[in-house]
Amino acid sequence: MHRHATPLRGVKAIPHPRPDDPNYTAINYTYAEREGSIHEVVEIGGRMLAKVGFKDRKIVYYFLEDLELDRSAKRGTFHDDV
Repeated sequence: MHRHATPLRGVKAIPHPRPDDPNYTAINYTYAEREGSIHEVVEIGGRMLAKVGFKDRKIVYYFLEDLELDRSAKRGTFHDDV
């Protein structure tokens, strides 16, 4: 079974990437303002990135600071429903 180890796993998140940020691609802006849920958080180059899953099962990475988080959300991801 696929498991992730992160205290933010399952937290609802709405990405708000900064306009014209060179660290983001078109896919980041396509999923901006949509509600997803965090699968895991990783640190790369001293910055925290969140792996965000959306209802269509698309996974997109965002900087943690660019996410609006709902910490009261139910924990878990679609992996837990399998």
